[in-house]
Amino acid sequence: MSAGRGDFFAEMKDWAKVNVLWIAAHVINLLFGIAIYIFKILDGESGIPILPIVISMCIVFVHIFTYPIEALPAEGSTQDERKRIEEIRSRQRNKWMIFAYSFMLISLLLTFYPFINPLFSFVEKTSGQAGGIVQQESTGQNLAKPDAGRYLNTLRERPIAVFIGCSLDPKAKTLLCSKSNAEPEDAVQKAQNPGGGTLGSAWVINIGGHIEHCTKSDDPNFGKSVTCQVKDGLLIPLYFIIMALMGGSISLTRRLPELQKQAGSEHIATQQQPKLTQYEFREHLIFQMVQYISAPFLAILAYYLIEPGNITNSVVLAFTAGFASETILLMVRSIANKITPGSSEALQYGAIAGVITIQDASAKKTEVFLTELPQIHSITDEQGFYVLSNVPVGEHSISVKSVDNDAILKKDTVKIERAQAIVKKNLVIAADDGGQK
Repeated sequence: MSAGRGDFFAEMKDWAKVNVLWIAAHVINLLFGIAIYIFKILDGESGIPILPIVISMCIVFVHIFTYPIEALPAEGSTQDERKRIEEIRSRQRNKWMIFAYSFMLISLLLTFYPFINPLFSFVEKTSGQAGGIVQQESTGQNLAKPDAGRYLNTLRERPIAVFIGCSLDPKAKTLLCSKSNAEPEDAVQKAQNPGGGTLGSAWVINIGGHIEHCTKSDDPNFGKSVTCQVKDGLLIPLYFIIMALMGGSISLTRRLPELQKQAGSEHIATQQQPKLTQYEFREHLIFQMVQYISAPFLAILAYYLIEPGNITNSVVLAFTAGFASETILLMVRSIANKITPGSSEALQYGAIAGVITIQDASAKKTEVFLTELPQIHSITDEQGFYVLSNVPVGEHSISVKSVDNDAILKKDTVKIERAQAIVKKNLVIAADDGGQK
């Protein structure tokens, strides 16, 4: 028992030595979060600070997705060596999957953060005051409602905020401020609005809009509420963003097991579902998380392009934009690749790997290089394994020469069909092959 415990602590010690910078980053982020939490308490606010959570996820993402991938076993490796390498690569894939699922769940929880952590604890310091319009500057009448003024000031200091609001834009089709809530000049302007937008207010996300004023209502039966009127900027219903994230999470949950299956050793490759290499699996996972992050932004774009006129259309549009965010991003990337200036074929690269077998044991190490691009070269290891990286797509001539006397031992051709492909090319050099300068 003590031996097993000793091995565990030894492994933890070795792990800490390798990851000392990442541990320091997490410790600094934790201290930063504690400091923010203390300042919030001293300022009279409550709730868990969200920024350290986001920073922690970014640190974990960079850590596990930039960790070097174990190289494929060389030809002639023992069964135990192959098994060890496959276990390392499998554990790395599992870490990526765990982060992808955790990322999705934490993102969904943060979506509901405004409900569990209000912007400001709206507590009246003086009683006997009825609701009214909160102005920007404090006057003799406003001093009786310091917390209401602080609520408005806090909102105005934040370019992005969540609250109950409506729009003062006369061309808006939804969430138009009602005449009773608008100021007199706004009411006249709204009465002359020919657009016929839907009046009402809801929980919204304000991005860059200016809050003109807020109206507080205090109903003893239903509690307090504050409705703010926003001019300019982007004003999107909160349910629209939530529905887009729901659609994106369903798409992400559907795709993650498929990618995990395609990267597994038991997967049989098909034309629709090819077998993924370790690098391709990582690339697809990152792309899936990017499509999930982009779901609300695509939904906002769709909201202002289509301008749904009722809640039913809004819900359908938001969910569709989130669920189809992967397809939309693929279309955008395809269009961007077509309009990229210059030749895109020159930017496509692959790799050539293989084993050089020399029947004459006197020449142990050789150098493999591209005949037309000798700067792309590799020295074989003890088993004769070599890798040529960053090889342009197309047909190439490769040469093998002796490290001792620079004599060319063998030449052959190899073709890379597509970008990021790794072409296997093994060469056998007979003992009677003559070298040439």
